[in-house]
This record gives sequence, C-alpha cells and structure tokens, in this order.
Amino acid sequence: MAGSHPAYADMPEDSIITNGFWLGKSAGFSIRPYRNADRAKIRHICCETGFLGNPIDAIFCDRELFADLMVNPYLDYAEDWAYVATHNGRVVGYLLGAPPSFDRYLVYAGSAATLRMLLKSVSGAYAHHPRSSQFVEWLLTHSFRERPRRPRQAAHMHFNVLPGFRGYGLVRCLWRAFEERLRKTDHPRYYGKLFSCKNHHPEHAYQRYGLGVHDRIKTTIFAGSVSEEVFNICVAKDLR
Repeated sequence: MAGSHPAYADMPEDSIITNGFWLGKSAGFSIRPYRNADRAKIRHICCETGFLGNPIDAIFCDRELFADLMVNPYLDYAEDWAYVATHNGRVVGYLLGAPPSFDRYLVYAGSAATLRMLLKSVSGAYAHHPRSSQFVEWLLTHSFRERPRRPRQAAHMHFNVLPGFRGYGLVRCLWRAFEERLRKTDHPRYYGKLFSCKNHHPEHAYQRYGLGVHDRIKTTIFAGSVSEEVFNICVAKDLR
C-alpha cells in the first residue's frame, strides 16, 4: 500500500481548506468534520487498532462493548470536535477531541460500558475467551491506578488510522483541523494518552507535532500478551 499513492506526507504547509475539508496533493484523500453516518466506521477502526495499533480481539473479544467504552463518549457528547480522514470517500482514520468539561461524560459513559462488560463476564459470556475476563478485571481493579497525570483544564484528543493508510500525512492533517478548532476556544492546551513499549513508540509521532511527555506510568493492561514493559503515557501541548 505504501507505494500505491503519491506521498501524502509531501502535502504543502499551505494546503487549501474548503468548506471544512482539508485538500492535499494526493488524489482521493481528505479530512473533514465528523458526520453521524461515520459512527459505525469509527467504531470499527477503534477495534481494528485498539491493541497497540492492531485489532483488539486478542485482548478483548467483545467489539461492541469495546467501542462503547472507547469512542461512544466522544460521539455522544463531543461530536463537533471529531474529524475523519477519508480515501475515495471511505473513512480510514479519525481524530476525536473534547473540551475540559468532557471528563464527567467520559466517567459516566465509561462506567456504564464497564458495568455491562462485568455483567457479561460474570454470566459466562466470555468463558470461551479468558483474556476478555482479564481485561474486564483490569478495568475494575487497575485502570484508575495506572493512569498518568494529565494537565488541568486541558482539552483532550486521540486518533487512529487504519493499517495501510499510515505514513501519508493523514495524522498531520487531522491534527491541524483539531488545533484550528481548539484555537477558537478558551482552552489552548490539550493532551492525549497512549501506550508505549519497546517496539511501539507512538509518543515519537506526537513529539513531531510539538507535544511533550507530561507523565508516564507502567501499566499491566496487556500483561500476558506483550512480553516487554508497557507504559501509559500522557503527552500535552500548549498552543499559546
């Protein structure tokens, strides 16, 4: 895939913005605001990239509830902060953002999804996939202790791009759209969270866009599935 399109990363810094779309040099690529019709595709991409950029199925087999936990809060309560990357009309990536006031919605929606996971786990729905029950146990017993510190009064963002469409500069354009949105608010600081290990260092990509590491903490979320240490990292940037 890497050789099948012109290098989107070569998109000039002054690429055109038209009616909310970012238009670059590579044919078929664009960045646009989220639409309700994109919801199912965003949920799919979330599950396809949920395990260190790979499908989540090895860690948790219930894709519906995983997407409920990870992306539904953004799409339900902060859809005007969301952007998608498309190729020939197909959604191949997304960036979801939210203002500082979003935290209470995240706690509410996350707790509801986790409760449904717990009920399914104790009912034996995951008996065929013990790793899924371990994931639910981690959410209930370790997730709050294994979160890095985050900056106060900061907006939040996270993104994912499907394998095969990485390396074309889509992330850079998603970032630009989000930062332009952020500059119109009273919250010029934002942060993101990521998992990092020996062979997976997404913080390097964040650093290229001006985000520094705010805090990091060792996490056991992938224990038994990843041999090396994994860290939960908070990166942050101030646009002022």
